[in-house]
Amino acid sequence: MAEEKQGWTAFLLLICICITLGSVIPIGYSFGVINAPTKFIRLWIFESAQSRYTTVLGDTQLTTLMACVVSMFQVGGIVGSLFAPCCNTKLGRGMAAALVYTTQPMYLVELAPAELSGSVGVFTCIGITGGVVVGQLCSFDFLLGTRKHWHCALAGYVILVVIGLTPLLWFPESPSYMMSKGNTEKSRSILVRLRKSEQRADTELAEIEAASAVAVEKSSMTAVICNSKLAMPLIIVCSFHLVQQMSGINAIWYYSVSIFTDAGFTLNVASWLNFAEGVLNFFVALFGPWMMASFNRRIMMMPIFIHFPGFAQCRTGANGSNSKSYQEVSYGCILFLSLYIVAFNFALGPMPFFIGSELLESSPRPAAMALGSLTNWSSNFLLGMVFPLLQEAIGPFSFIPCSLICVYGFLLTFRYLPETRNRDPKDVAPLLEKGLKSKIK
Repeated sequence: MAEEKQGWTAFLLLICICITLGSVIPIGYSFGVINAPTKFIRLWIFESAQSRYTTVLGDTQLTTLMACVVSMFQVGGIVGSLFAPCCNTKLGRGMAAALVYTTQPMYLVELAPAELSGSVGVFTCIGITGGVVVGQLCSFDFLLGTRKHWHCALAGYVILVVIGLTPLLWFPESPSYMMSKGNTEKSRSILVRLRKSEQRADTELAEIEAASAVAVEKSSMTAVICNSKLAMPLIIVCSFHLVQQMSGINAIWYYSVSIFTDAGFTLNVASWLNFAEGVLNFFVALFGPWMMASFNRRIMMMPIFIHFPGFAQCRTGANGSNSKSYQEVSYGCILFLSLYIVAFNFALGPMPFFIGSELLESSPRPAAMALGSLTNWSSNFLLGMVFPLLQEAIGPFSFIPCSLICVYGFLLTFRYLPETRNRDPKDVAPLLEKGLKSKIK
């Protein structure tokens, strides 16, 4: 008789919610809070340069410095990604879970039963989208988005970190991590606590022991990069993070108010449109766990690469239209942007955060996830720095490079991504061992 599938338990759900609240929502908050107070931050930069250095900044200089302010947040992510494999190994998954893009999804995936790996992986995307909404709300002028309080809005994420991560002291370590340390009994007790079934715990323990016996050596980041059999999984993991960021999603959250005002809307309307898109983003992300449990990965990844070029084309067309046709194209811009956000959250939003856990076995997984995180933060930093300069240089054509990145993502998915849903990594890994000559099944 086939073994009954393991569903959600209250304890697993509590862990997912708390870890998401304390480590992921603050990331989304930082993405969303920076948009509306831009005019106050630019004014502060201008006045600071004038009062402290007797320098009057021009528009291009202000834009460049504002881009640095927006992108400086990502520098911490880049640095953290470099130390993530060491933290995963030395501190364990639970204590390192605040290293969001690297450890948090891996920690949740290793706590969850195999049939829920995709569902718990989506919590990263849900947390980010929810954080964007909270950040946007706090940055409205009737709350903290004023000339007097904008700096308080930027620091508000600290409250979320304290509330969400305090319970971390009582959460269990990853059973896979404990097994890698040779602590079989502790690993079993954690599984019993999570599954509420000793029979199920023993079954999973045997699977973890078998995987640990195969992957005995520790894979450093250098060893993973130099291993030719891991080249294609690394390309997929890093490319998905690259495409996720360079597709332009964070340019929307960083600069959507200016995008909407350029499309002909007033500043007040643009601010509310920005918030409405954030709310749409969050509610669509809530369907992620169900989508990941119900649909194959390859099928879900394809539509995203179709919607964004449509939005970019509509955005380009808005510049060449006038009066009534300009207004029509502006509404078309909102429509395509909304469709892009929906498609993004069904696949490209959550997929990069857990695809490494489905493609790679436990030994190379931390290093590969760290490389993916490094790519994510680096791409995010690059986009935040370059996009406002592109807006000044080529205006509505600034999204065209993002469309080209989407084309690359489509070709990579179509040619090399194997179906990973409900498959063990040890069965998927051999499919990608031949690098560019690999054949999907």
